[in-house]
Amino acid sequence: MDRGELDRLVTEVLKRLAPRLGADGSRGSLVVVLTGATVGLDAAIAEIQGLIFKGFHVRLVCSEMAEHLVGQAVKDGLDGFPHWEILPDWSWFKVLAEARGVAVPLLSVTALSKLAALIADTQASNLIFHALFSGKPLVLARDGASQTAGRVALGFGSANPALRRAVADRFQTVASYGATVVGLDGFAAQVAALLPESGPATTTTGTTMASASAPRTALATPKRVISGGDVMEASRRGADLVCAAAALVTPLALETAQRHGVRIVRATQ
Repeated sequence: MDRGELDRLVTEVLKRLAPRLGADGSRGSLVVVLTGATVGLDAAIAEIQGLIFKGFHVRLVCSEMAEHLVGQAVKDGLDGFPHWEILPDWSWFKVLAEARGVAVPLLSVTALSKLAALIADTQASNLIFHALFSGKPLVLARDGASQTAGRVALGFGSANPALRRAVADRFQTVASYGATVVGLDGFAAQVAALLPESGPATTTTGTTMASASAPRTALATPKRVISGGDVMEASRRGADLVCAAAALVTPLALETAQRHGVRIVRATQ
């Protein structure tokens, strides 16, 4: 049995076991946008499968370029899995209102540049902008546009410093708009960490406020994006950090919270 046959066998087993492995849609609707990037396609498909296994109902939106370049491969990769669908053209508004957030595992340089420049001329870019305008969590994987190993392997590793800085500046700009920029490796896990399962107010470790072993001061913040600096301020005061249920908690904030023993508590909606 060669590697391809083994991968197909594993995928078939996962499809059949999916409901028992958490693929029940209980975490609600998540819009997944595909732009024209192709770097890391197989990894992106695996991460979308991971989102399904983590309980999200995935609703796919493809840009015209993405539909042409990767659309069929993504459909084939998800074929047989439960709780996913492709949205018809220009039907995103009501879906976005119902969704818990928006995830972009394949972000192209073009899509990144449009987002940084506030250009919304396609269904995909329009949806991404309105996620930010409506306060929905937006998670972007940088691998399709930044200087990652995948792009270097394809021959895109010779960009001069000015071009690299331009791309980095665009990522910084979209992060300032409220997007969370992460790597494709572990993308599903990072999205799930930002969108915990619904229920009582929870901390990053899943502990409810009522079950805390000892009372602590609570430092409430109205911020929509929780940074490592916010966590450090709570640590300095010896407090837990309380944020809105829909707030974005950056990976650095999660790491800082674990390192300093600060609980990030999401208030109930």
